Amino acid sequence: MREIVGKDETLDVLCNERLSIIQKKRGYRFSIDAVLLAAFVRLRKHERLLDIGSGCGIIPIYIARKGCANDMTGVELQKDLFEAAQKNRVINRCEDRVRFINADITAIVKEMKKEPFQVVVSNPPYTRRRSGRTCPDESRRLARYEEKLDIDALTSAVSDLLVKKGRFYVIYPAHRMGELIHAAAVKRLALKKLRIVHPRQNEKANLVLAEFLKDGGMGVTIEEPLYVYNGTELSDEVKQYYLFED
Repeated sequence: MREIVGKDETLDVLCNERLSIIQKKRGYRFSIDAVLLAAFVRLRKHERLLDIGSGCGIIPIYIARKGCANDMTGVELQKDLFEAAQKNRVINRCEDRVRFINADITAIVKEMKKEPFQVVVSNPPYTRRRSGRTCPDESRRLARYEEKLDIDALTSAVSDLLVKKGRFYVIYPAHRMGELIHAAAVKRLALKKLRIVHPRQNEKANLVLAEFLKDGGMGVTIEEPLYVYNGTELSDEVKQYYLFED
């Protein structure tokens, strides 16, 4: 396994050694947010999944290594991240279930919508274009800032690529939840499930996990809050996300 890890890459072994992830030492690296989202996704048998902005492939590979045999596709704009994702599908032995495409999702929607998906997932850029301090590293900047994919473009692509009653799973900053819900509604994506994420108990929420239904009706389930840490350690629930216990 280690022979395919480049000098500019790291190999992280997680989840009871059932998940191995190659990443670049410099540039964008996945965070715990991707794991929270992967654990939030629900897949039914035979449903096809699309991951928009797949990075190193962590979300579909995580889901595959949890035991899902579903067909999953990840689309990633950045070539370096795409190449890492390609390696990760090999070392995690899920080539039969997971594939990656190196492209701008907005440029390939017309082609991909010929065979729409039942589930779309995304851990998108969180920060508005030209908002806050600019990150000098291009890889991190494209992953964190809406330079190539803002919330309107994302929800438009999701709506086009989902079947009727298909589901969209996303993690997003809590302070931008209103924007997310509005942009989704404009594209016929109805909020159906919401979970508020707090760093710790008694701390303000910083993220939301949301499930939308294409052409869905009224009615939203608000799940119990998710606390990521208990003091300096991961909370018991989040620890379970990394255990992969059968």
